Amino acid sequence: MNTGLHHTARPRPPIKAYLLLGVGVLAVSFAAIFIKMTVAPPAITAFYRMIMTSVILLPIAGRDSWRLMRRFSVRERGAVTASGALLALHFILWIGSLVYTSVASSTLVLSLQPIFALIGARIFLGERVVRKAWRYALLAVVGTALIGWRDVAAGGTAALGDLLSLGGVVAVTGYLLIGQSLRHKAKALPYSLLVYIVAACVLGLYCVARGYSFTDYGWSDWRAFILLTLIPTILGHTLFNALLKFLPASTVSMSIVGEPLGATALAYVIFGDQVPLAWFVGAALSVTGIVVFMRVTHSASAPDPATAEV
Repeated sequence: MNTGLHHTARPRPPIKAYLLLGVGVLAVSFAAIFIKMTVAPPAITAFYRMIMTSVILLPIAGRDSWRLMRRFSVRERGAVTASGALLALHFILWIGSLVYTSVASSTLVLSLQPIFALIGARIFLGERVVRKAWRYALLAVVGTALIGWRDVAAGGTAALGDLLSLGGVVAVTGYLLIGQSLRHKAKALPYSLLVYIVAACVLGLYCVARGYSFTDYGWSDWRAFILLTLIPTILGHTLFNALLKFLPASTVSMSIVGEPLGATALAYVIFGDQVPLAWFVGAALSVTGIVVFMRVTHSASAPDPATAEV
């Protein structure tokens, strides 16, 4: 009986892909911290995050992105547009959740992302998930659910923040699944640039519709915009897009369960947020689930030695 996760003849992922996945998780763990440092509306924060990233990538991948868009079919262009729109929606909802709840609680909800990704990969990409993979996925989710449980139980605005974060999870799962379906036809940077430009356009239109100012912000806000661009986006989401060529979207999503661990630890160090004993118990369970899950999916891949370079 086969174990783990299978996708149409996917070669065994290189070990380097998993190491870079860890770098990406560490990078995105800083996102909530930088967002807490700005008082700008969530959509404005997301807009500048996307537009600055696009400006950085344009000289590097602009020509390839244009050629890629011309080579795509009408259906594939629609998929790129949908992917960018879903990424924009994710940022609006998730950044908005941090207005109402703590870093620990908001990132806690991200632990549900692997469940959505596993279901979505099964329905839309034909990936098969058997009991062994589910067990370790659920172990990581349960472990992360122990983190910040007191904050969630407080209700009030925290509950609204959790709902916004949950909506963001659904949106980013769609973004990752679309990315996996297209990444075998495109290099990481050209594809990422296309998606970021679409997301920036969607966010810009949303900000105009809401009447937000694009300029009336202090240095602390601009600093947060720049840090969000360089660390969580360039070293986080862009790297995740690159790794989708070697790893299933469900594996990438599974590793992101580690973000609440990093974000909560950073919030404790930087903001003095309290970390209960349950955090350490949950961290142990989550890390165990993540590591074993990726080991199972790695060993269950086709026995082809990996020759690809990341």
